[in-house]
Amino acid sequence: MSVVRSPSIAVALSFVLPGLGQLSLGSVRRGILLAFPAVAVFVVFVAAAQAGGGTILDVLLRRETLAAFLVLNAVLACYHLIAIADAYRIATRLRAAGRPAARRASALVLGVVLAATVGLHGALEALGYQAYETFGSVFVPSEPGDGWAVPEPSFEPEPSPTSRPSPSVAPSASVTPTLSPSHTAVPTPSATPTPPWAADGRLNLLLIGSDAGPDRWSLRTDTMVVLSVDVETGRAALFGIPRNLVGVPLPPESAGAFKSGRFPGLLNALYVYAMGHPRQFPGGDARGFRAVTGAVQELVGVRLDDVVVVNLAGFVRLVDAIGGLWIDVPKRLVDRNYPLENGRGHISLDIKPGCQLVDGRMALAYARSRHQDSDYGRMGRQQRVLVALARQVDPIALLPKVPELLDIAKGNLWTTVARADIRGLAELAARVDTAWVETVLVIPPRYPSHLTSAEIKQIRGVVRSVFEGGAIGSPSPGEAPPACP
Repeated sequence: MSVVRSPSIAVALSFVLPGLGQLSLGSVRRGILLAFPAVAVFVVFVAAAQAGGGTILDVLLRRETLAAFLVLNAVLACYHLIAIADAYRIATRLRAAGRPAARRASALVLGVVLAATVGLHGALEALGYQAYETFGSVFVPSEPGDGWAVPEPSFEPEPSPTSRPSPSVAPSASVTPTLSPSHTAVPTPSATPTPPWAADGRLNLLLIGSDAGPDRWSLRTDTMVVLSVDVETGRAALFGIPRNLVGVPLPPESAGAFKSGRFPGLLNALYVYAMGHPRQFPGGDARGFRAVTGAVQELVGVRLDDVVVVNLAGFVRLVDAIGGLWIDVPKRLVDRNYPLENGRGHISLDIKPGCQLVDGRMALAYARSRHQDSDYGRMGRQQRVLVALARQVDPIALLPKVPELLDIAKGNLWTTVARADIRGLAELAARVDTAWVETVLVIPPRYPSHLTSAEIKQIRGVVRSVFEGGAIGSPSPGEAPPACP
């Protein structure tokens, strides 16, 4: 028995769920057959959601999955349109004697619903294609032997946490001008097996802020931060690497470029130098990247698992997309001659102390300005901005902005992280307490810009032992993280 005979209602019901309009008109078998594909897709989606967000992310980041989604969505669009048209046909047949005005109104409703259906599936198709293109540019191939892979270090990898001996000498306290408290309590260790990228018990990522992407020759690595996360406890630390270090050791594959095995210029000039000397620096078009990552890896003494590079313009757009960034400013920042990120003029900065909500341009200016203090002062501000960003990014709140975020990522973000590793990284990131992140700066007076072997050894000691026994700081009783929103 039919519940309704209105073509408009039947069409609307089939828009919500293909086959539902037929069921309301009494065509039970037809409705079930038409509803089955949509229900099956919904069940698969729910099952994936229950398996965890990491599973969904792992699947969606695969280009082959996105390509299959584009084809499936096109098929579902045709199927959806057919189901709606079929419901209208059945309803009009049941109401053949309806008034002309009612028939015209029903035809108008049909046209609107068909247009809405095309728009819905068209938007999904556009989003899927955008994701397909963006992920293709963001994830740079980094297989062993590939130019974009992190070069092999000169040192032996650290043993896993289960076999790692306790350090016999406490790390130097000289790398300490800006230290955030460590955890008040150690998180419960995860039962998840140690991922391949953290066989040494740690995830080590090099974060680079630049004004170019992997296809640009003249990339300037003015911002270099090593993010290290202990896989067992979820503790995290940020190590700021000054751009003006001189005498940074080079990886074995390029150490022969200089008799000392070190780069005699400023670290942020290494990329351009390597690009101009292909015989001394292997890696093809990626030789500048390999030289910088290999040098930072040699300096900190731990194997870098991957690298993430962010364009400064993309950072500005990201902060604006999330509605601004709350930063706990410890002291007033004044810069009367701050150069804009696009190189078109200067502006005057005056950022007051306390919790400040800043837009993308001001967040970048706070992190980049060095006229008031120095490169070392801005390194501390860069780490403060990174921690604030990690605390305030809400993946659920960003879902409506996915198209905008994809557009921002394309051309402004690239990484050597493999897509297959994203799920494990997401699970580890969920365990990191961003309220307690160690922040370490390698700066004078203990560490001068011209490094010696002794100072490199000390830096390696601090980096390697940062998670052992609360080596570089513990919170005072009752101490709490900053109260910014």
